[in-house]
Amino acid sequence: MDDVYRTPAAALDSLVARSLQPCPEFLGAARRALGTLAAALRERGGRAGAQPWRVLKIAKGGSAGRGTALRGGCDSELVIFLDCFKSYKDEGAQRAETLSKLRTLLRSWGQEPIPGLSFELPRQDGARVLRFRLASSDLENWMDVSLVPAFDALGQLSSNAKPAPHVYSTLLQSGCQGGEHAACFSELRRDFVNTRPTKLKSLILLVKHWYRQVRPPPRVLAPGS
Repeated sequence: MDDVYRTPAAALDSLVARSLQPCPEFLGAARRALGTLAAALRERGGRAGAQPWRVLKIAKGGSAGRGTALRGGCDSELVIFLDCFKSYKDEGAQRAETLSKLRTLLRSWGQEPIPGLSFELPRQDGARVLRFRLASSDLENWMDVSLVPAFDALGQLSSNAKPAPHVYSTLLQSGCQGGEHAACFSELRRDFVNTRPTKLKSLILLVKHWYRQVRPPPRVLAPGS
């Protein structure tokens, strides 16, 4: 943190842009890769006989989607809203089967070369998401990506519009565990942060930088079979 302590307040924005924001080349390559993955999900998910669902929309979240990614390592989230989930209960009941099919699709996608990046699919821990890593060739930059299948609770939400009250009442009546369906509301979290001033995002990056100095994040994921 010495670099921050030695930097005058007026120069902090320059420090953030120069040293804390992700490498533009890596971030661009990762975004292009995730774009091809999103296209594959839409195409193969709706193919007859391949997957019993259709992708309604895909929302990008995580620090990369909210503009608060830190140089070196960051996270991204692709929330995949599927037509086979008609309710919160459907999402819970069909999640394991859907994740298994997504894993098959992801393994197929990852077998193709990804320009400028390596692909790593670790063993999964039975969570509600499917995780993989994209890394630069020098391993100095990496992005942990989560694929999250979700029920489209919000539908086509207009900018700055609030969800209908029944969205929340239905969630409360579903008997779900706390945070179980948080991904259904990822667009609200993303839009909230994206509309905040740049100064706030810079502050978030400074806090992340401080935390990384105090407690560095793990860099190695266990390889999958």
